[in-house]
Amino acid sequence: MESTPMPEPLRRAIHQLVSEAVQHCQGVLRYTEPDQAPTWKGMTLYRATDAADTMNMAAMLIAAYCQHTGMGPDTLWNYMQVEQQQSRASGPRDAERQELAGLLGGPAPDVSDPEARLRFVWGRRHADDALRPEVDPQVLFTEACLHGLRARLCDDVDALDSYLPPQVAATARKVADALEVPQPATT
Repeated sequence: MESTPMPEPLRRAIHQLVSEAVQHCQGVLRYTEPDQAPTWKGMTLYRATDAADTMNMAAMLIAAYCQHTGMGPDTLWNYMQVEQQQSRASGPRDAERQELAGLLGGPAPDVSDPEARLRFVWGRRHADDALRPEVDPQVLFTEACLHGLRARLCDDVDALDSYLPPQVAATARKVADALEVPQPATT
């Protein structure tokens, strides 16, 4: 196994792409809030696919480097987890439709696909979790970090209280307050 670090130009490009993807993920969360009712469908899909595409660019850039440095195709395909890849062009599969049925309290699937049945159970579990007032601390922290970061970068910390649930807004405000606005490097 190679022990040399990632080349600095590649590292910076990956950091930029990940930063862009995080901003898109924050957009997904933002458009799920109740005040976004007129636009949530389109905007959550735009931002989610933007995030996926941006992370795909990062993965392909790393894969190109691995190819460039002599990684074999079998190893590369294994690392890229190509068997998990799904094209958005084909639209939602039975698995996604069944998970949605579970989320919305629909009937259990009458399909032979074990993945679709499993996804229905996951959907039902998420629906049950949504009825409980307790929030997974890790999910709360992740959402608060994304919202707090965006609020700090946009200098709009006060807006957090207008669209987030109180617990998320309070934590996001703490995150935003702890962050400094990045300043351009001077030489």
